[in-house]
Amino acid sequence: MKLELATFPVKEVKFGKQTDYRNSVLAINKDELINLILEDKRVASADLDIASPGEPTRIVKVRDVVEPRVKVSGPGCVFPGIMGPVETVGEGRTHRLSGVTVMPSAEYKPTILSGTAAESRGIVDMWGPGARLTPFGSTINVVPMFKLVDGVTELEAHAAIQMAEFKVAQRLAETTRGQTSKNMEVFETAKLDPSLPRVVYILAALTEWHHPHSGVAYYGLPIRESLPTFIHPNEILDGALTTQARTGGGIYATTWSWMNQPVVFELLRQHGKTLNFIGVILQRTRFEAEFGKQVTAMCTSQMARLLKADGMVITRIVTSGNNFIDVMLTVQACEQKGIKTVYLTPEWGGKKGEELPLVFYVPEATAMISTGSFERDIDVPAPTKVINAKKGELVSVYAGDQPFAPWSELKLPSSFLFTGGVDWFGHLNLTCTQY
Repeated sequence: MKLELATFPVKEVKFGKQTDYRNSVLAINKDELINLILEDKRVASADLDIASPGEPTRIVKVRDVVEPRVKVSGPGCVFPGIMGPVETVGEGRTHRLSGVTVMPSAEYKPTILSGTAAESRGIVDMWGPGARLTPFGSTINVVPMFKLVDGVTELEAHAAIQMAEFKVAQRLAETTRGQTSKNMEVFETAKLDPSLPRVVYILAALTEWHHPHSGVAYYGLPIRESLPTFIHPNEILDGALTTQARTGGGIYATTWSWMNQPVVFELLRQHGKTLNFIGVILQRTRFEAEFGKQVTAMCTSQMARLLKADGMVITRIVTSGNNFIDVMLTVQACEQKGIKTVYLTPEWGGKKGEELPLVFYVPEATAMISTGSFERDIDVPAPTKVINAKKGELVSVYAGDQPFAPWSELKLPSSFLFTGGVDWFGHLNLTCTQY
């Protein structure tokens, strides 16, 4: 499978008479995109705004984030199974607009009012300390704001929000058709160098069988009770993995995070130079009983051994100690099969970083990389603009939390209130100082 990924950088986004891309400037016809969103009868009203880095702007009620991409040649489409038929992607040529996102800020009347299955809404700051805690503080964010009609189910709400953001992202990426990029990378892993180590990436994704949407979907199909699945890394770049669009807090990985998966990108770029990138094992976690945890660890490690892996990188998503155990047992199983393993994960550590950073540990886990702690208090200043909240309006992130005034200074108890605020894959450049 050979994928050509052409990048078109965006340095400015502005409203204009027509939607087009020229000389790194993306112009948007606001009415066109609003009408595109309103084609879905589940949407009652819609508007659009733009947020740029450095502006004292706060975005609230964020549900997901996506990067504009479009398939210009090869089988399938970006977001197969959602925006088109189920067809294997990862071949041909795909265009991407870099430096810009589509960030839906949506409201609806939820039917689940508490617990982990309830909806959530994230925050993004475009300036100050909050902007440094998320990749989206440095991107230009196109923000569709819309309300859904009353009476939608939770799964219908997910589908409507996701369809709106994907349609807008696709339309923006369409502006690059017929244009030539000066920056195009070619990703192909068929040729192997026998002198280089064989490396597999285990992408552990927590999903929930009892939620309206499991949290992660493959070709549009929510992953529920399943054993590991072997996939080509190019599929991820074409949007084969997506998230649910009704939970925008930082606990969850965004669709943008899947599309710009830094571990996948780095392993692809190192293929044939320092290693042979064999592929990705998508591992479903969190098994609720110890027996299930042992089975998924055994099955994943055995799949890596059958692929003749010499080394393995593993990551996870969602701040769950339960799924942390699943992944740590997988590290143990791989090491016991002779596969050298590196575990990349954020840590706990408490408000001052003085508590135990890991909730579970195995002696075989001797190569671990921390992407930072998500438990620290964060003080953020008052903005001069809030997208999708009127002055005096209170908002919340998670069901049952105390609502807060987004126009004021805030003390937030954790970075996971920011969309993208937990660094699952190494997107950010967080540092540590020893005193």
